[in-house]
Amino acid sequence: MKDNVTKIKGTKPTQCFSYEVNMLVHIIADDETTAKSQLDEKGGIVTKRNVKLVNSAPLYGEVKEKE
Repeated sequence: MKDNVTKIKGTKPTQCFSYEVNMLVHIIADDETTAKSQLDEKGGIVTKRNVKLVNSAPLYGEVKEKE
């Protein structure tokens, strides 16, 4: 009897990495409302960024056991 399962080609482990990011961003604008709008739409000038890895978890793939 033929198996109806199709093997996935090129299987390799993939992970999800979660980071906590704190940034200091500067916006040049005429007023706070305009600055907030620009930040939401286009971003700003990042002058400081701290990144901390919070978690990682395997998502996909097969890990071969060592013999």
